[in-house]
Amino acid sequence: MRVSKDIRDKAVDYSFDSIKYICEEIGPRESGMPNERKAQEWLKDQLLQNGWADEAAIEPFTVSRHGLVGFTKIVSVMLAIAAAVQFAAYFAGAAASLAANIVTIVLGVVALTITVAEFLMYKPFIDPLLPKTESGNVYAKYHSSGETKRRIVFSGHCDSAYEWTLMKIKPAFMITVIVMCVVGVLATFALCITNMVRGETAVWSLVVTSAFIPFYIMLWFFCTFKVVVPGANDNLTGVLASVAVLKCLKESGIRFEHTEVAVLLTGSEEAGLRGAFAWAKKHKQEIMSDGTETVFVGLETLRDWDHLNIYNRDLTGTVAHDAGAVKLLDKASAACGRPLKHFSVFFGASDAAAVTKEGLRATCLAGMDPTPADYYHNVKDTADNMDRKTFALGLDIAIEAAEIFDRDGAPE
Repeated sequence: MRVSKDIRDKAVDYSFDSIKYICEEIGPRESGMPNERKAQEWLKDQLLQNGWADEAAIEPFTVSRHGLVGFTKIVSVMLAIAAAVQFAAYFAGAAASLAANIVTIVLGVVALTITVAEFLMYKPFIDPLLPKTESGNVYAKYHSSGETKRRIVFSGHCDSAYEWTLMKIKPAFMITVIVMCVVGVLATFALCITNMVRGETAVWSLVVTSAFIPFYIMLWFFCTFKVVVPGANDNLTGVLASVAVLKCLKESGIRFEHTEVAVLLTGSEEAGLRGAFAWAKKHKQEIMSDGTETVFVGLETLRDWDHLNIYNRDLTGTVAHDAGAVKLLDKASAACGRPLKHFSVFFGASDAAAVTKEGLRATCLAGMDPTPADYYHNVKDTADNMDRKTFALGLDIAIEAAEIFDRDGAPE
């Protein structure tokens, strides 16, 4: 790596000080709300005023900030009503009983559809029905000295999450509630169909469907919109590591002849990767038509040393990242003395998933305990709960990836 250890160490110091400043002086950064923009304005000014970027701008987009996790409130009510309708199915006559069973099935199907679309696939399924605000992405570029033939984009998200209340109680508790809700819906489907075939609703069927109502009610408390977490690790570590790449290059006097190094600081990742989708859609045609080889590297939660991995699959395991981009990080991590394993985001997604979904080359480097970590989406994610060693290695790998990419491009 051409960047000296002294410059790298000073960049790590700067990053940790900046994360503390953002957390304490700007505060939690709800997607599409003023604090998210304040943090982005401050970061943009840092990039420009220090000369780490040759250009930087905030690109706005519209977001429904409650879409991703707000579904839990809607689904909770729908499932509770679906179960309650079974009382009508039991006490009503045959015709009304048939109608009640159909209503229960329809409500369950809609609830599952919303859950899969919003929470598992990150599609803006119910977003059009929800209030809108303006979010934005900071897109900064450190130009090549000559003709630009390659472009590498490092990215982290500036917003922080609503606190997941059930996760805060205990991760296993949250998972249990979700699993029991799914089991309840499937069991109810089977019982409703049985009831319709039999022409009546048996009392044991009513008892079983009612037994899941407490879990549907608990789903309402999945998260709270009243508490937005500090988000020091998730994902100011990724944001400042991306900024630090440009800082290290500039202060080392390194400017690649044919490779542009860019930084994308997205908004509204916690609202369903909305910023990454907006950036990819806006720049896709330009990237695919200008002949510039482009690779996107998402940097996400550089916190847990034993769980620092290269992500070759994403979006609940349904999306395969570009093999060449993954190999680029393989080479970079090996060059840094710690070859990393490949891993999959088996529950949730990173911004890299949105970029891959739009047909661009992307991968993700992340270091978070997937069980998940005890600070995940709660108020423990503070500036005094970070890990310098993991952050520094993530930064080293990113810088090394930029140097390898400039020299050799991304493997096929």
